Amino acid sequence: MKKFFALFFVLLCFLLSLSACSSIQSVQNYNKEMKRIAFISPQTDYPVWLQAKVGFLSAAEDFGFYGMWLGGGNCNIEDMLREIDIAISENVDAVITCPLTPGKFTKIFEKLKEHEIPLVTIAVDAASEDLRTAYVGSNYEDIGRRQAEALHAQVGDDMTIGVIMSGLTTQNQVIQTAQLQELVETLPHADIVSYEEDWADPVVGMHVFSKMLNSHPDINAVFVTSGGAIGNYGKILQQKGLTDEVTLIGMDISQENLDAVAAGTIYGVMSQDYYSMGYLGGRYAFDASLGKTVPNVTYTESELITMDNLDSVTVVDVAEAS
Repeated sequence: MKKFFALFFVLLCFLLSLSACSSIQSVQNYNKEMKRIAFISPQTDYPVWLQAKVGFLSAAEDFGFYGMWLGGGNCNIEDMLREIDIAISENVDAVITCPLTPGKFTKIFEKLKEHEIPLVTIAVDAASEDLRTAYVGSNYEDIGRRQAEALHAQVGDDMTIGVIMSGLTTQNQVIQTAQLQELVETLPHADIVSYEEDWADPVVGMHVFSKMLNSHPDINAVFVTSGGAIGNYGKILQQKGLTDEVTLIGMDISQENLDAVAAGTIYGVMSQDYYSMGYLGGRYAFDASLGKTVPNVTYTESELITMDNLDSVTVVDVAEAS
């Protein structure tokens, strides 16, 4: 009897640990006639991914599929791979995900293909187009080029630049940063002196940014491809009295980031349409599950948001999605 209760306790702890790492939410009650589509997000409660969630669940209502919103830890790839594997074992009708480091997702994407489960990639594409059905997201070459050019326009030729990425190997951000590097090569007095990663975590970001500024007091331009800590970066610049000396352009239109632009603590952010990524991702995944042909690549819109056009920005309401 003691062995039975011990085994039961271990099993209960295991199940609770799974539920702590995963969240499943849908807007509809499931019935067996509905297609089941799983969206495995890198972060289930991060503002821009919540915008994608609103879009995804809106598509679920519009097209009548059962939308499952899943995810693990803070950009934890192992959690994401586990969730995709579970989705395969449950024989879902389609999968949507953001393969942060594409090479690490190749094996699980091959498994999806073997099981003939359509895959839509969001924001970051698969290592090879033949591994997925469709890609929906920003054109990161274009974003990176415009972000770099805007930074140059504000600072001038003499740029000493710090770069902050959520992860140094995150594909879309590597593409963005490459555009900055190309611009810097054309400027004789510009240099990138520091590359850091903040894992899209505001707390980590505060430490990373403070360390960067302390180590390189000559930095006058900051190129950020991660959106999670932008508000805190603005506060740090303000605390150090550097808002007029350091120009920072970051990413994403969460309310906190827009507040930093409005306060003048940072210059601007590049917007991304995560709502459309979620909505179109859901629509294409549903169509693909019915055997329909869907677009191979769909680029969503982006623009630089500064004080000049701040009033025109509308933030997706994520209150019910969080």
